[in-house]
Amino acid sequence: MNTIRANWYEYPEYYDIAFGWDPGVEVEFLEQSFQRFAVEPVRRVYEPFCGTGRIAIALAQRGYEVTGADILPTVIEYARKRADEQGAAVEWCAADVCGFCPSQPVDAVVSLIDSFRHLAPKAAHAAVERFSAALRPGGLLILGVDVGEKPVEMSEEEHWAMQRDGVSIETAVFDLRKPGQTPGTSVVRAQMHITEPDGRELEIICDDEMTLYTLPELLALLQSAGGFEPLMICDRRYDLQRPINPAGYAGDIVAVFLRQAAGATRTSRDA
Repeated sequence: MNTIRANWYEYPEYYDIAFGWDPGVEVEFLEQSFQRFAVEPVRRVYEPFCGTGRIAIALAQRGYEVTGADILPTVIEYARKRADEQGAAVEWCAADVCGFCPSQPVDAVVSLIDSFRHLAPKAAHAAVERFSAALRPGGLLILGVDVGEKPVEMSEEEHWAMQRDGVSIETAVFDLRKPGQTPGTSVVRAQMHITEPDGRELEIICDDEMTLYTLPELLALLQSAGGFEPLMICDRRYDLQRPINPAGYAGDIVAVFLRQAAGATRTSRDA
């Protein structure tokens, strides 16, 4: 078996399979959040860190005007190809989310799978400023992040297998418990074991620095850099009826934030 150390995002055809689960639950959660928390109807959506476009494409297929941005041109080209194959109209941008804004104000900014922690602390502050600038007053930020201390051992949730078109991929993601070179970060390892239809095997190992946040630290950053007020925080069961108890919480979260604006009043449109 050939083993390489590389950024797994540079292999979008494999990354897309590894993270290729049905986006239905996530998109249903997003739409429920739009309905419950948005000041005005959500029509335009921006997904930073869009990767190969799984969520962006699904939202476009439901009628939203979607912009997806990612820093790697190879990933964006792959996402564009996947969208064309599925008949989804998405505006794709190869751009650094720390300096990018969509061409028009959006109603919601969404990023669900912990990509935000790839940013070093200074870059994270700049990205939150850009998220706020991208949103119209009263818009929503829906952000998935892992917060607090994590167990040393891999859990079942961090070790999974996927298959498509005869290609099988076993993926594991775990914290090495090793400080990164950047203060406030820890090194996280991702491993993909790929088996091609002809039996050839490839292992990709990717070590990344990920910024560590407690939940209070994350909330403080979003408030100070973007003026975001938390409306609801749950875990990745994506259940609006089961908010977490934030006191001392450690684990995965998905949080809905309102971009504050003078005179904005939040209303619920639940029927």
